[in-house]
Amino acid sequence: MTSDQGSTDFPIHWLRHTSPYINSHRDSTLVIWFNGELLNSAGFASFIHDLTLLSHMGVRLVLVHGMRPQIDAEMTASGIEAHFGPPALADQPAVASSDKVRITDSTVLPALHAALGKIRCQIESAFSSGLPNTPMSGAQVTVCSGNFVVAKPYGIRLGIDYCHTGEVRKFRKSKVRQLLDNGMVVLLSPIGYSTTGELFNLHAEDVALQAAIDLNAEKLIFLHQDATCQSADKAFALREISATDSSFSAQSLPESLLPLQSIIERSLHACRNGVKRCHIVSSEQDGALLKELLTRDGSGLLVDSGSYDTIRPASNRDVAGIMQLIQPLIDDGTLRNRSKQDLERQLAEFIVAERDGSVMGCASLTVYDNQAELGCLAVHPKFRDSGKAAELVQYLIKAARKMHCISLFALTTRSGHWFREQGFVPADLQQLPDIRNNLCDQSNRGSKLYTLDLQ
Repeated sequence: MTSDQGSTDFPIHWLRHTSPYINSHRDSTLVIWFNGELLNSAGFASFIHDLTLLSHMGVRLVLVHGMRPQIDAEMTASGIEAHFGPPALADQPAVASSDKVRITDSTVLPALHAALGKIRCQIESAFSSGLPNTPMSGAQVTVCSGNFVVAKPYGIRLGIDYCHTGEVRKFRKSKVRQLLDNGMVVLLSPIGYSTTGELFNLHAEDVALQAAIDLNAEKLIFLHQDATCQSADKAFALREISATDSSFSAQSLPESLLPLQSIIERSLHACRNGVKRCHIVSSEQDGALLKELLTRDGSGLLVDSGSYDTIRPASNRDVAGIMQLIQPLIDDGTLRNRSKQDLERQLAEFIVAERDGSVMGCASLTVYDNQAELGCLAVHPKFRDSGKAAELVQYLIKAARKMHCISLFALTTRSGHWFREQGFVPADLQQLPDIRNNLCDQSNRGSKLYTLDLQ
C-alpha cells in the first residue's frame, strides 16, 4: 500500500470506529459551553460545522455562549471603564474563588445589549449557512433562544452593589425539552430575567451548569483555550477525575491546570448532582470536540459521576461471594482453576462490583513491570447484559494507567470477541511478559491473548 492509499484509508478507518460512539450519543442531551474568545477565533466556523454534524447524528444540543470580551469591546468603544468586584463567596461550590464578578450598572447595560445582539446574530447566521461545496451544504439546523433562565440579583456584597449582575435562580427545563424534542438546537445566553422583568448579567458557566443539572444531561462540555490537561511531571496526561474520589481536590491542581480550576469545580458539582459526565476540551485544537466524543482515547479531561461507585477493592468478606460467582465458570472451563486459598493469597489484586451487599461481579489486575493482566472477569448471570463487565474493565484500565502500565492483556478461551468489542486486539502469546509466560497454562486450556494499548 502506498502512502497516498494510507492517507485515503485513514478517514474510512476512523469513521468505522466511531460507529459505537455515534450510536451511544444518539438522543442524548449535551450542554456545551464556549467562551467569547472562541466566537472571535478563526476556528469558530469549524466548531459550528462540528455541532451541525452532532445535531444530524441525533444529539440534542444546548449551547451556552460567553460574551465577556464582546462586552469589554463595546464598553471600550463607548469609553466606559469596566469594574469587577471580589470573588464569589466561598459557600457557593459552583463558583470558583478565582472568578471575577462584573459590576453591571446602568452604564454597562447598553454594551451588554449590543454584544448580546451581535453574538446571537453571529451564531444564528453561522448555523444558517448552506453554500454548496462547504461542510454546511444542505444542512438545516434551527436555533432557538429565549427567556429560559430566571435570575435573581447578586445583590450587595462587602458593601458593593453589583446592580444588574445576577445569579441563576431557576431554569425553565420543560420549555427547553419541548424544543429539543422538536429537533432544535437551543441557544442559552448568559442573561436571565427576574419575575419583575429585570435583566441580569450572569456567569455563562453557571447557566451551563444549571441547565445540565435540570435537564439531567448525559454530558456537560466546557471548551476552553487552556484545556491542555497535562500533569505536573508532564509524563502522563491527566485524563480523568472521579467525582467520588475523596483524595482529589480542585484546590491542589498542578500549575498547568490552575486556569481550569473553576471549570473543574463546576464539573465536579454537576457530576454530584445528576450529570453523568463532564468533559473539558481545548477550544483551540481543530476537531477536539469530535475527537473527545467519538474516539476511545478522547482529547481532553473527563470528570465522571462515579458510575463505578459500586466497584471497589475486594476484602476478606468478599471471598465467599467471589467463589460462588466464579465456581460455575471454573467447572465449565471458562476460567482456570482457582481454590479458595489461591483467592485469599491474591485477594489484593481483586475488585468487586457490589449491589445491596452482594457480589455481582469481580475481576483481577496483576502487574508485571509495565504490563498488567486482566483476569478472573466474571459477572452474575442476572447482570451479564447490564454492561457491568465493561465497567469492571474500565475500572481496571484506569487503575493500570495510574500505575503507569503501557499495556493491559487478557487470556481467554471463549470471550475473544467480547474483548475485541472493548478495544483489545489479538496478539501472539510470545508477547506475554516472561514471568507470566512461565506461569501460563495456555498449553492446557488453549487460551488466546488480547492486548490493549494504554498509552
